[in-house]
Amino acid sequence: MSNYGTIYTLPFKSRRNKSYIVEIQKEGYTGRVAELTGSGDAPFSIEIADDNFLYVPIRFSTATIRVVGNDYLQSLYSTGYQQYRVNLKQGDTIVWTGFITPELYTQDYTATLFDLEIQCVSAMNTLEYADYKQKSAGSKEFVSLWELLTRCVLESRGSYSAVYIPHVYAKSPADYDANANVLQSMTISEQNFFDEDDKPMNLKEVIEELCKFFNWTCVDYKGALYFVDVDHRGNYYKYTPDFSSYTFEAGNALSVQDIHFSGSEHTLDILGGYNKVTVKDSNYPVGNLLPEENYEDAKTLSSRLNTNKDRKCYRQFLYPKNWNMYLYDGNTVIGNDDLELRAYDAHKLIGGIQERYCNYKIVDGKPDISDYSFTNVIQARCLGAVGDLSMIGGLELLTKIMDFKGASSVYESGAFAVSGSYKTIADMDLIPWDNSRGTYMPLAACQLRIGNKYYGSTNGLAPFAWSANPNYFFRLPASEENNKARLDYVSIENQKTIYMPYKGISGVIIPIDTLLYGELEFTLYASKIHNAIFINGFLLKDFSFKYGKSTEAEKTTDNTDRYYENVVNEGYINELDEIEFKISSYNNDGACYSKVMLGDNYLTDNLYSSIEQKLVRPEEHLIRRIINQYGATKFKLTQILVDDEAITPITTITDKFQPNKRFTITGGTIDFAMNQFNCKMIENGRY
Repeated sequence: MSNYGTIYTLPFKSRRNKSYIVEIQKEGYTGRVAELTGSGDAPFSIEIADDNFLYVPIRFSTATIRVVGNDYLQSLYSTGYQQYRVNLKQGDTIVWTGFITPELYTQDYTATLFDLEIQCVSAMNTLEYADYKQKSAGSKEFVSLWELLTRCVLESRGSYSAVYIPHVYAKSPADYDANANVLQSMTISEQNFFDEDDKPMNLKEVIEELCKFFNWTCVDYKGALYFVDVDHRGNYYKYTPDFSSYTFEAGNALSVQDIHFSGSEHTLDILGGYNKVTVKDSNYPVGNLLPEENYEDAKTLSSRLNTNKDRKCYRQFLYPKNWNMYLYDGNTVIGNDDLELRAYDAHKLIGGIQERYCNYKIVDGKPDISDYSFTNVIQARCLGAVGDLSMIGGLELLTKIMDFKGASSVYESGAFAVSGSYKTIADMDLIPWDNSRGTYMPLAACQLRIGNKYYGSTNGLAPFAWSANPNYFFRLPASEENNKARLDYVSIENQKTIYMPYKGISGVIIPIDTLLYGELEFTLYASKIHNAIFINGFLLKDFSFKYGKSTEAEKTTDNTDRYYENVVNEGYINELDEIEFKISSYNNDGACYSKVMLGDNYLTDNLYSSIEQKLVRPEEHLIRRIINQYGATKFKLTQILVDDEAITPITTITDKFQPNKRFTITGGTIDFAMNQFNCKMIENGRY
């Protein structure tokens, strides 16, 4: 946790003689404190974002500090979004916390004394500049929704006095009564917060998606942070700022007449209703699991130009970017980090290396091609095996040539598939002059791990199963022996049949017949080919490892989002703008990173909600909430109230001139010196 030291203070009093002090703190500062003078009637005011929609996921505030003096305070306008923290205190109580925005400003240059406005944003607003970081450097794991929520709050570096979270959801009614924290049991893959190019979401987007999923609104107010559920009438967990403990607190009820007015500019607006709501689950499907290696842009380790009469073969050996490649010099393992030290002979070592090559002929002293086309391959040099020619062993007769780890996910149906094609070579230098030689035995094998489950068998031959045995693997047989060397490359056997309900995959099929979840690890091995076969290695082209969903699941295609909407039995449709979920429930969507786990299985329509007192699907739950709230027009009030300490975002407001109506605060402006709250509130017709 970063330390902040106070560099400036700005004391002022309200018209009701309340003493306030603005503390401007600098990260890592330990020097003297200077006092500033407030400007005008409003030296400090905040504005809470206003929205006409009750279920907006975030509603953060901004603040303005007004200073008079002859110092431009230029140092405060740094480029660091969390360098200068601002805390407004009333006595020892923090009533607002945030940071100075690193922006440019325009100021009078001629006056000796001038007014200076310093713009600030709430601490949670600064999450826009903080990227999501995975828990461990090795791979993207599962993370609980509780971890996500608490991390976002703590990363904001706000001096919040408390964090309020509604007691709404649970695994079951019994868990609800026991106050079990269901967010700790709900997990999602960290890959969901990185796009296909590995660019992360920022933490503001993460907290926004969490709130959409739970139908909540995150609001900072009077120095505390609230996750508001506008339909919830029960208790809120009131957590300490470090989430180490909590007490329960319920929302209060106040009338504007009891609060008292502080002005006369009151207004009433009528908000339109909605009878059609659509929620879109933006699915993030698992597709090509093999990390992409761009051979064309890869850094060259070494190159070789070989000649055979009028034939030329130009080979480039490359540094891998996303694959872990393995070479061996006796008992010494040479990984990616050590590759540069062996650039001169890496291509001659046992193991795997990335290669691209181009074959051409010399005709009349010139190449017979002008557009040099390269073939991208993995070169696998094999170590000869001993013993019986037909011997089939276990992992001890395999040489690891490549591996990678994928993001954690959940796989309930569908299948994985490995495909590609071989060129076996007898030449000691593994130069691809000719067609592939015979492929009398499986040249490569794979080990696939999901969580603690491995696929295959101890000898790599059928029958196969998923097991906790770490010696399980499976082989990649060729589609034919090619004993007359008719083929340039020989395909890996395509085991997919017309009866297999898997979409978009071919090759060696690994069916998913049990629920799998956890980190994915894939390892590629080369067989220790028997010396009697006179093959020194092979090239592997078009290598692919994919997931394909099952067509027996609901008829949706890969990369298709899922939509939830209510049925409208009216002639007139007034539709709310589509709401997009990037964290969502599972509904036969195939393997997706964006789906939430509840315990050891998918979250579907099995989340208990105290609002409806039944098991719900979050997307459908939100639709019913909105239709309940916006099935008719609503009133929105703007009233100038006394800034009463009893008002919070979970307060129910009433007005005797609006009988039988309840209102929820949805924004406004607070002027602390004037002790005035320009309060915006929307009618709440909750369950």
